[in-house]
Amino acid sequence: MSRSMGAMSLLALSAFALVCCTSPQPIAAQPLRAQVAPYELEVLVNGSPAHTYNFQGESYVLGEEGSRYLLRVHNRSGRRIEAVVTVDGLDVIDGRPGDYANKRGYLIEAYGYVDIDGWRLNNREAAAFRFAPIGASYAAKTGSARNVGVIGVAVFPERVTPRPVYAPKADYARPAESRDSAGFAELSPQPSAAPPAAPRSMTEGEAAPRAEAKSARRERSGLGTEFGEAVSSEIRHVSFVRSHATQPSAVLGARYNDRPGLIALGIDLDGPSDLALRQSANPFPQQQHYARPPADWRRD
Repeated sequence: MSRSMGAMSLLALSAFALVCCTSPQPIAAQPLRAQVAPYELEVLVNGSPAHTYNFQGESYVLGEEGSRYLLRVHNRSGRRIEAVVTVDGLDVIDGRPGDYANKRGYLIEAYGYVDIDGWRLNNREAAAFRFAPIGASYAAKTGSARNVGVIGVAVFPERVTPRPVYAPKADYARPAESRDSAGFAELSPQPSAAPPAAPRSMTEGEAAPRAEAKSARRERSGLGTEFGEAVSSEIRHVSFVRSHATQPSAVLGARYNDRPGLIALGIDLDGPSDLALRQSANPFPQQQHYARPPADWRRD
């Protein structure tokens, strides 16, 4: 639950202007890191922080088949943010392919965090995230297992509405249309925003290869995330306007797999081996040092 919002999570209904008939530009290829500037993605497995490793500039999380996990997104900035979250390439709210430009997300207060329990079922429940074989994952069962093993968070800070500025009194009479008895000049309001576009339905052509693709993906090793049991997860809808309509200010992420999968990548899960410790043993580990005189010390 959000530390700064009490027991109820807030689901942002993003009000922002969309570029008509154009698609948002994709984010350039970049390493997936669990922490970027003041924002952080944390994976909690069975209530405790998961073992997370930095490998070749990316974050990797160790999972175990059958374990339940949740996502905790931290906002350590002074502005509210909207976090659009995906697991295995699927949006955690509607279960469709992730699209940070056109989908709504979770609102996180300044200096707060929010816990995301699973795939959203309604305003009161979610289907728990659980590590599972790829064939049993929600992605595989919906025909889109290509992106299993990855978690993403697109961060959109809230647009700040400029406050009225003080207008000092002039020695001359202002034109009638610019007078205001309170002594403030109102800044021009931003244009009203349009609601996000509705998600696109899958066509028959896209659904046709489901069975074949699903069969092939069941044979893949490693972990995915299944559509688990229903858990209590209450939310409410609020209005939110992004500072930039389609481009997030930061993208957080982490890749996850089981122990054999991470070891196969070359990630050292256990630290130096006994052999490595022996090969690097130092015969004189304790270096002798003498007392260092203070700067104003003199020998005589």
